[in-house]
Amino acid sequence: MIDTRLLRTTLELTLARDDTFPRRFYDRLFAAHPEVKALFHRSTPGALNKMFAQKLSAIVDHIDDPKWLGQELSTLAANHTGYGVTPEMYAWVGEALIATLAEACGDEWSAEAERGWGEAYASIVRAILG
Repeated sequence: MIDTRLLRTTLELTLARDDTFPRRFYDRLFAAHPEVKALFHRSTPGALNKMFAQKLSAIVDHIDDPKWLGQELSTLAANHTGYGVTPEMYAWVGEALIATLAEACGDEWSAEAERGWGEAYASIVRAILG
């Protein structure tokens, strides 16, 4: 079962401590997988960072609402497929996301947080890939 409290707490801590979190996430993703950078040409970096933080927050806020999450992830999946995102890329995003969250949380990041985010992200990806 997904620990919604843990997800919300660590995301809130991350966003409160690190206003560069979205940019650092993309920096990490693009450094590890430069081939995905070309997929993000539709938005300016500032808009992309804002959209990422908003979308992640919304998903975490609704992680325990299957109806909302199903509709949102269905739209997200269709959009990402249209942008050229492949199934393997979701793992890359998850790695960058969790590493950036861990870095932002610092000493307050735990094995429980690592496991919780990993499980939640895997669940989200399963829903996206159907």
